[in-house]
Amino acid sequence: MDSKIAIHLRPLNKINLNYTTGAIILINGCSKDESDTTGPVISLTGESSVNVVLNGSYTDAGATASDDKDGSVTVTTSNPVNVDSAATYTVTYSASDAAGNTSTASRTVIVANDMAILEGQYTVVENGIDTFIQTITASKAINKRVIFSKFANYSSNNQIYVNIVGTTIDLPTQNGVGIGASGCTHRFTQNGSGNSLTQVLGKYTFSIKFTDEELLGGGSCPATSPVPFEDVFVQQ
Repeated sequence: MDSKIAIHLRPLNKINLNYTTGAIILINGCSKDESDTTGPVISLTGESSVNVVLNGSYTDAGATASDDKDGSVTVTTSNPVNVDSAATYTVTYSASDAAGNTSTASRTVIVANDMAILEGQYTVVENGIDTFIQTITASKAINKRVIFSKFANYSSNNQIYVNIVGTTIDLPTQNGVGIGASGCTHRFTQNGSGNSLTQVLGKYTFSIKFTDEELLGGGSCPATSPVPFEDVFVQQ
């Protein structure tokens, strides 16, 4: 009677049958360590939250990762920070070990305009007579620039800005296009100097001296000579 050899296959092992000797040789294959369920530990280099000045520079400090089985492992970084756009960004770090366990960590990077402190509502008194309310916002693209929601008390005049140089308010010559009830175009020009920024009891106050000149544009928008104004702003 012929003898039979029963071969029982085992997962992840390769069987090599030696026909010369009749021996069965088992060759162990590579297998995942299923007992390893712990991901690497990621350690940030530097602070977990970083403040950056708009239009400044940012170099990420990075991170390191260590695994209880594999030791030091590679860290992959996703860095979306744009220093020319004010926003809060999240830098993400990830690392994986040989068993396929993945860990992540993150850092918060806040890109901000230095003049964000001026944001908010202001009571404005024009030429010591007229009073109105408007909102000031900090530019998200240019540092130390703020934008008015209703400059010179004209409706739809929400694009006029000033730059802050030290404690001085600088108004570049600008046109407000299609503003006010008549929808005309006005040119605003700084009138002299001395527009100082001060702080009283935690609130900011400043004045802007300027001229307002309506430009010719259709029958309802005749050209006018520049008229001087001074607007005094007090933060609410």
